[in-house]
Amino acid sequence: MAGILNLGAVKRSVVVLLGFQVLLWLVFGISYMLNRGSWVEVAAVEASTAAVGGWWSTFFFILLSNSFICVLLAGGNILVRFGSITPGLLVLLLQAVTIGWMAGSNGFEVPFLSVGAANLQFLKIGLWETSAYALICAVTLPKSLLVADTFPAKQWSETRRLRDIALSPAETGIVVLGCLMLIAAALIETNAILG
Repeated sequence: MAGILNLGAVKRSVVVLLGFQVLLWLVFGISYMLNRGSWVEVAAVEASTAAVGGWWSTFFFILLSNSFICVLLAGGNILVRFGSITPGLLVLLLQAVTIGWMAGSNGFEVPFLSVGAANLQFLKIGLWETSAYALICAVTLPKSLLVADTFPAKQWSETRRLRDIALSPAETGIVVLGCLMLIAAALIETNAILG
């Protein structure tokens, strides 16, 4: 894991993104195998809370919810690192497990009628959101202000100030790409809910 911190921004982003997606799909597969009954004879359910307040409120709710996760990822990475592990990385791992398990068990507010429909929805919306999470995490992973070699920290082996962790042009581009992915996902999801 320490090697990933030394990779360039693009390579680090690709490694984190692929690792995240592999874990998500692995958990999805396990959850699907253990919860096959949740995909059999699924009754159509109308969303009860979708679009309360209209298009803009739905869009901003989705965007702010996903942005909050990105803030947790970035903040956890920037705040502290213990060896190669950061709170932000743990949040990303939790997201992969949670999303994968919920998708595999068809545990959504409005269950999908088939695995194919769920996967198509993931490709339309979820892939954008989860990719943004992974990119934001990857960019901020080596930016920790306080670094300790062990957990709990007995002493800080490295301390930095905010200005010491400025983003490179490549990192800035990746953050912008992640933000655009979040906006695109919110637009697509809002239109899917209201459409």
